[in-house]
Amino acid sequence: MTQSGNIYLTGFMGAGKTTAGKLLAKKTGLGFVDLDEFIVRQTGQAIPEIFKQTGEKGFRELETETLKSLKGKQAVVSTGGGAVETPDNLIFMKESGYTVFLDAPFEVLYERIRLDPNRPLVSLDQAELEKRYEKRREAYETADLTIQTKGLSPREIVRIAADGYYSR
Repeated sequence: MTQSGNIYLTGFMGAGKTTAGKLLAKKTGLGFVDLDEFIVRQTGQAIPEIFKQTGEKGFRELETETLKSLKGKQAVVSTGGGAVETPDNLIFMKESGYTVFLDAPFEVLYERIRLDPNRPLVSLDQAELEKRYEKRREAYETADLTIQTKGLSPREIVRIAADGYYSR
């Protein structure tokens, strides 16, 4: 069955969006775009540099502009963890594709990201980061499909995501 539109992977930092996204792109024959990597290539600046220069608000505006530039690409798009904080992004993703929330417990995510210097928000203390995670959950949960990733391999996640995409 042929589907149209992008597949947008959402979830908090460290949820496995890039890892699963690359595998899902291979399985579906779609292209793959990591939104953060795409922004870095477009701007020639690392995400922490963009945050430092424009603040989080400036980064989120750039993220929205970049996300909307992907309309009609026929790709699996690994979104940034905070892309869902912008209501327009949620609307855009729903209208232009299929959304998948990769859901993992905060404790698991925190262990994966806590030492990553390329994630500016990791500089927040653990309690503040967990508040951010909880704040975003409602937006993540609007996805067309939620996958509880705890205990699943990337290939199992991809199988579930692809099945959901093709059966819609």
